[in-house]
Amino acid sequence: MFTLSTLKSRDPLKGSEEIPRSQATRYKVTSLVSWIRKRDLHILTVGVHTYSSDARFAALHTDGSDEWTLRVAHAQPRDSGAYECQVSTEPKISLSFWLTVVVSKAEILSGPELFVRAGSDINLTCIARHAPDPPSFIYWYRGANVVNYAQRGGISVETEQRTRTSRLLIARASPRDSGNYTCAPSSSDRNS
Repeated sequence: MFTLSTLKSRDPLKGSEEIPRSQATRYKVTSLVSWIRKRDLHILTVGVHTYSSDARFAALHTDGSDEWTLRVAHAQPRDSGAYECQVSTEPKISLSFWLTVVVSKAEILSGPELFVRAGSDINLTCIARHAPDPPSFIYWYRGANVVNYAQRGGISVETEQRTRTSRLLIARASPRDSGNYTCAPSSSDRNS
């Protein structure tokens, strides 16, 4: 007899590699475990063999273990949906999982356009939304160039790792400070 239980449920970030695992606890029968993508009923893996032309899919299993993991390398939003772990017993037993791939994206709070008077201060705040871990760094760009703090005084950046927030502060703005500013966290899609 077999029983299936869910071991792990999470929303992976775009580009990460794991889908929930299922545990097939065995008592007497040795059976194959298959992973099915439910939207098109595509058989992805049977045992540790992959039957998909998409090489990002693989079944992970250690001999003697009752744990089976479907790995999706470089997960994308299009991979979101229902997946099923099936055990080839009679009658068949299965367990469905719902995968939601989250896209981590930077957001600049002041909106897409900001108008300030010459001599005023500019304060742009960027948040890395849906990032599972704080970004290692957050770069600010003006146009295609990294903001240069040494070129002109009065420019500073404050980054708070815990809240995934970065603030670009420009004191006494002048017309030469005009342009498109972009926030680019290491673990998120950038925003301008």
